[in-house]
Amino acid sequence: MPADPVNQGPLFDFAVPHDLLRDVVEKARDPEVIADLAVMPGTGDGKPPPLLGMLRTAGWSPLVLMTGAALIPGTFGYGINVIGHNLEDSFHMSNAALGAVAFVAQVSQLLWAVPLALWADRGSRKVVAAVSLLIFAVFGSVMALSPNVWAFAFLYLAASVGSGVNNTVHNSYLSDAYPTEGRGRVFSWHNLSDPISATVGTLIFGFVVTVTHSWRYGLLVALAGIPMGFALFTLREPEKGANESSHILKESGMDLHSQQEKAPRVLLGSAMTRLLRIRSLYYELVAVAILGFVGTGSGLFGNLFLVDKFHLDTASRSEVYAIIGVAGFLGLPLAYMIGDRYFRRAPQRPLVISGFCITAYGGLFVTSLYVPKLWMFVVLQFLAMAAVSPLAICIFMTLAATAPPEMRTICFAMFGVYSLVFGGFAGSVILGAVSDAIGGLHGIVVSLTIIGPVCVAGGILLIIGSRTVRRDITLVIEDVIERYTEGRRRQSGGEIPALQVHNLDFYYGTNQVLFDMNLQVEQGEMVALLGTNGAGKSTLLRAVSGLSHPHRGVVRIFGMNTTYLEPEQIIEEGVALLVGGKMTFPGLTVRDNLRIGGHTMRRDRARSASALNEAMEFFPELKARLDQPAGTLSGGEQQMLALARVMMTRPRLLLIDELALGLAPMTVDVLMAMVRRINQEGTTVILVEQSINRAVRLADRCFFIERGEIRFDGPTAELLGRDDLLRPVFLGTAASGLS
Repeated sequence: MPADPVNQGPLFDFAVPHDLLRDVVEKARDPEVIADLAVMPGTGDGKPPPLLGMLRTAGWSPLVLMTGAALIPGTFGYGINVIGHNLEDSFHMSNAALGAVAFVAQVSQLLWAVPLALWADRGSRKVVAAVSLLIFAVFGSVMALSPNVWAFAFLYLAASVGSGVNNTVHNSYLSDAYPTEGRGRVFSWHNLSDPISATVGTLIFGFVVTVTHSWRYGLLVALAGIPMGFALFTLREPEKGANESSHILKESGMDLHSQQEKAPRVLLGSAMTRLLRIRSLYYELVAVAILGFVGTGSGLFGNLFLVDKFHLDTASRSEVYAIIGVAGFLGLPLAYMIGDRYFRRAPQRPLVISGFCITAYGGLFVTSLYVPKLWMFVVLQFLAMAAVSPLAICIFMTLAATAPPEMRTICFAMFGVYSLVFGGFAGSVILGAVSDAIGGLHGIVVSLTIIGPVCVAGGILLIIGSRTVRRDITLVIEDVIERYTEGRRRQSGGEIPALQVHNLDFYYGTNQVLFDMNLQVEQGEMVALLGTNGAGKSTLLRAVSGLSHPHRGVVRIFGMNTTYLEPEQIIEEGVALLVGGKMTFPGLTVRDNLRIGGHTMRRDRARSASALNEAMEFFPELKARLDQPAGTLSGGEQQMLALARVMMTRPRLLLIDELALGLAPMTVDVLMAMVRRINQEGTTVILVEQSINRAVRLADRCFFIERGEIRFDGPTAELLGRDDLLRPVFLGTAASGLS
């Protein structure tokens, strides 16, 4: 859809020419900014390029080896479902106890998936995949020697590290190993490991158990992970996000050869905050928790259903599951054929398809529980499996497109955690408890019937989430273009600003307080942030200092993207925040307050001592009171102490929020003189002020913020002539009286 010039609104006017914006961005009738479809990676007119051509260019090895690496733990997992009844007999367990053992394995996903994802996002994904598979091979095979259920559960927890990377590290790796135009088909091939495991793998596992008359020998299939794990080390490691960046920049008419800045290392908490603010992902995570409920419950207790209703032994159950598993070979080609095509035309469509898939599965699955014949059960289960098999591919495509490349593995890990831990808990323990409470075959049927309405709820959530997919992809595009334009600006040789804020939006809950904010502060400047209470001044400082993270936009400090860094990381970049009246510890002495300021230098005692001496020289009023409790100081002296403690970190950028709050005018003058001196010695200062008179005396430039928007950016003296801004804000009701 072509952009509407009437509704056009700039996204990157801080760096990108207006004519480029007209081609890159369009604005719909709603207030959301949506990128043009052609700029979105993986989209375009016509059919997607042939997969064979992509494989010849990018190589066959990544797809083949990653699929094989997923196949081995998958076979192992399906095999354990088959021998569930045998485990109950060997370890004398009830249905609920068997569910608890399965839950232990699912909980291990929480223990392994996120740390492995962090490792993968910060390092080599092929190494993570290889090491995980080797660990699985060792512990999975040792499970055959388990003398009791406790040893079995412990070893199962360790072995599950191998399956914890299948849909996380593997998908993240494949997303960057192959072009975005082929992700649906690449994911479909990789996901073939699941139906192959469910059919061929289950048959092999069941055959081994039947021939040897012991479930323990079936677990030795894990040994196949050893040669496959070493083979993974031979793969190359693709650059994260390179495919998206090249597509976006090419479609935007930008130079592909310009170097872009590498993304900073984001800690887990900040990464989770960033990802949970992807609107479509929020709905997907709830839906995949439902998927985990269904997957665990249907597999584990469906096996018990076959035993109690149709009296099938291990070999017969293996044959039934193998037949049902063949359905995956029918459903995956559907995702293979339509996934990339639908995504090219409308990126939200795959998520809509997944909503219908899970709903259809629930209806067919529940119906199969009430048919009298085994062949009827198999037919309905076959159709249910065929209906749900495209679901994961559609969700994976959406996750890969909406997650920032540097956090993509963590995003896939969240998918696994929600699916296998939160959903798996309900599917294993709760359904097991329902089954035991009612008892017998009827209890199993009732518990499995719950899957139907749960699937309907999941389908509705996925369809709702599809409405925000294009908006979420637009945020990824903004990040790429912002990083590119900043790289070009830095290559031009200009001085790096102390602070850059681009397109910043911020919410408290559902209440938006900052709107598309853009500002830039040069090194060595002292600028004032003006506006009334509630305008968003303090919120802006919180976003800059890392105390809160924005919902959209970028914060750069001395050229580094610090948008989602934690406060301790931002302190290391030379930033300090001083909040008026809230920065001392009254019960501690002045000396101890200052020692807290030197905490970041605790490993360098000489530097810490030097910083303390410098603070005493800068604030001689405090020298005689080092052993006095801070709470006994006057308000002005406490502010001096707070400022001294902040200056001990030797900041390059000092953020001050209402330094003069509640202080006498003479004390304020002394503090302001100190701030001026700090600025003259090279520290960039951003000062939140209520008084225009003080702002004029201190800062040559100011930003005026009103209702979360910057209404003025320029010399402070010029603001005095803007009655349209100052009169309603600072005179309030008096202005109405004058009019």
